Amino acid sequence: MAKKEKEDLDLDVEGGKKPSKLKLIILILVVGLVFAGLGGAGAWYFLGMPNPLAQQAGGGGDEVADDEEVEKPKKKRKKRRLGGPPLFSELDPDFVISFKDQRQARFMQLRVKLMSRDPEIIKVVDQYKPILRNNLLLLFSSQKFEDVVTREGKEKLLQLALEEVNRTLDKEADSDGVEAVYFTSFVAQ
Repeated sequence: MAKKEKEDLDLDVEGGKKPSKLKLIILILVVGLVFAGLGGAGAWYFLGMPNPLAQQAGGGGDEVADDEEVEKPKKKRKKRRLGGPPLFSELDPDFVISFKDQRQARFMQLRVKLMSRDPEIIKVVDQYKPILRNNLLLLFSSQKFEDVVTREGKEKLLQLALEEVNRTLDKEADSDGVEAVYFTSFVAQ
């Protein structure tokens, strides 16, 4: 009886009624390779890898030169911003500004932090803190109270402070990599 079952199994495999394990393994490998190829192509597309076909189709040397000129400033900014996580330097103590007003005394107290992703810039900021504080104090005290209490006024003051910090660092240390100025405390009364 065992001999008959063995013959039946041989007939089924040779007759092509049941797929062999080898064919199943090959099918699984082919499907896996197709999905891996699609995954790689998707990653290539979404990660912004250069497209060699687009470069060949572009052809003209002038177009490539124009693209390079456009990309150069972007690369410089990316290098500065991709330098790592944001690093902060606080300008201690808080700034206290008094405003002239005929009716009442007006004051503003600010806590300021400077941000850069470059540790070297933070070292330069720390080295030049007294000069930065002086110039920011002059900037803050030259403002009108009515202008700095609105959101737009505060945002404008942040932009002016960033420009002042980078102008000071450029003049004093030949460096200007502060990316942002933040008010971490703002009291005006």
